[in-house]
Amino acid sequence: MSTGGGADAIRPGAVPGPRGAELPLPPAAVPGGPHDGDIADDLEEAYWSVYDGAASKATVGQVLARLPRIVRRIGRLAWSADRTATVAVVILQLASAAMMAFGLMASVAVLRELFAEGPTPDRVRAAIPQLLVVVGFLSARALLEAGVAVAQARVTPKIRTALECEFLTLTAHVRLEVVDDADWHDEAYRANDRGLFYARQIVGQVVSLAAALLGLVGTAGVLGILHPALLPLLLLSVLPVGAAAVRTARARFHSFKRWNTLQRRVRVFSWLLLERDAAAELRSDTAQGALLEEHHRLTTRIAEEDTRLGVSSAGLTLAGRAVGGIGTGITYAALGAMLVAGWLPLAAGAGAVLAIQAAQSTLTRLVDVSHMVYEHAMWVDDLLAFQERCRALQPRRSGLPAPETVKAITLTDVSFTYPGKETPALNGISMTLHAGQTVAFVNGSGKSTCARLLAGLYQPRDGGTVRWDGVDVLDMDAESLQARVGCVLQDPVRFPFSALANLTVSRGTLTEADPQRALDAARASGAEQVIAGLPGRWEALLSKRFRGGQELSAGQWAKVAVARGLYKNAPVLLLDEPTASMDPRAEHAVYEAVLRDNPRPNQITVLISHRLASVVACDRIFVFDAGRITESGTHQELMGLDGEYASMFTLQAAGYRAEAEETA
Repeated sequence: MSTGGGADAIRPGAVPGPRGAELPLPPAAVPGGPHDGDIADDLEEAYWSVYDGAASKATVGQVLARLPRIVRRIGRLAWSADRTATVAVVILQLASAAMMAFGLMASVAVLRELFAEGPTPDRVRAAIPQLLVVVGFLSARALLEAGVAVAQARVTPKIRTALECEFLTLTAHVRLEVVDDADWHDEAYRANDRGLFYARQIVGQVVSLAAALLGLVGTAGVLGILHPALLPLLLLSVLPVGAAAVRTARARFHSFKRWNTLQRRVRVFSWLLLERDAAAELRSDTAQGALLEEHHRLTTRIAEEDTRLGVSSAGLTLAGRAVGGIGTGITYAALGAMLVAGWLPLAAGAGAVLAIQAAQSTLTRLVDVSHMVYEHAMWVDDLLAFQERCRALQPRRSGLPAPETVKAITLTDVSFTYPGKETPALNGISMTLHAGQTVAFVNGSGKSTCARLLAGLYQPRDGGTVRWDGVDVLDMDAESLQARVGCVLQDPVRFPFSALANLTVSRGTLTEADPQRALDAARASGAEQVIAGLPGRWEALLSKRFRGGQELSAGQWAKVAVARGLYKNAPVLLLDEPTASMDPRAEHAVYEAVLRDNPRPNQITVLISHRLASVVACDRIFVFDAGRITESGTHQELMGLDGEYASMFTLQAAGYRAEAEETA
């Protein structure tokens, strides 16, 4: 048998590709799969990692220069959330720092009594009053810090709640074309995932920053009182420690940036292992082992990174302490010289040692908190900037209210191009729809866009007008217009509410219902049998995410969605392929009920469908192609034209006949 080299021969190592092209065997290593290289390089930066590690790139001067503005901004947020609690935090924090300074001074007084001349018992008894003063200052400081914590606990949740409510209110109401913008989506998720999270944390961090700064100022003030020459010694002893703290903090942020990229991959694999939608295929492919292996490899890399950071931090800390030890030694030598020269009493020298040790600890804390505040403030700024942008993207809140009923909707030469696109989705569309009519949009692209313009969800971006009873929709309040339109989409939202609330939500309520209207809508849509078969019926929770929740099929959800649109009882009803997931019998029943059995003389019904058999009875059919209307008329008129509609209808009908013959 010949295996000659004709044009149709298949060479070993190749398989036929499209149009006779040959597809070579794939490589032995799976592209994009596990590999030994740097796995951080093949992931684009995620929306939630834009500012991670920013503090490691900033200079000390940049951090210090930005901190006052950050503190002012957080202060304004706190002031607007709870003025009383904000004032309490400031006053109590200042008082706490004062108690720390007074406590150091009282400690010096205790040491003065202990180092005085005389028998030891007498010196101890003489120090007891001053010791009680120290205890009093420490106790007062503890109470003040508890007061700071209480006031902070009052103001922090209010800031988070106010920001979150405002964020969700703004994002839930931006114009629909804004939501279609991928960049806006990234900004929205980043603000929600990071901005709101750090907005809750940053108040406490700013308070800690203020506490550390005031503590450092307090210790410096104590040393200045003891002897002005001690202030340079403070710098000599604490600057090496501070430099080591800066290096350690930067190493930690650099490490976090690397760790974060690895963690992103871990999240992907964890999601696949846990996600319910992936569970069946994961098990049928027996793919658990492969995913677990990759998950283990990545978590091992993260553990190695943690170990590297720990070892590096230990080395930096050791170096800082070594250099700081030299500085401290010089400081203590200078203190000794001052004591010998009689410049400083022995008790004051001991108090200076205590102050310097406290300053070293406070400075380390100040450096760490400063870096965190600097980085986290970027997320909060990002959140606030995003909210400001959303305020400019809100729909019209003024103008005429949309009419309760509409006799005619007219589109005149309407064009619309989506943001970021060059080709218009609609190009010069004109039509008039009348109350009591059922119209259909079929065939090519532009159908859903046109329907959303009718509903007031989009505005004509590139010219033309949409008028309700002669009034331009741009002169109407946008939300009142949207309230007059019921939309049923191909992939409806599966609200995790009760069956009844899944209907009433179309009228903006989860707690109030019109029982008869709900029952009529369920009957007309075919959802009556679905709800009747649920435990609890109308009260049944339609989500498996909750205990006792029920699972519906795609076809059952479609019926519930149609019932939701009917329950709204709006003057305009848009059905955007709502029966695509139903079987033919259920689809036929829905159309019979909605389009034929329940005529609504005051309602305009628009049906979008690819199944032309469902639009035969419509009063008018518009055929779309590349954003234009190419044909319009009744079914009989369009069949008589023998154009695109007739061709598509004949083709689909032939397919149904062939399928029926094969079944028979």
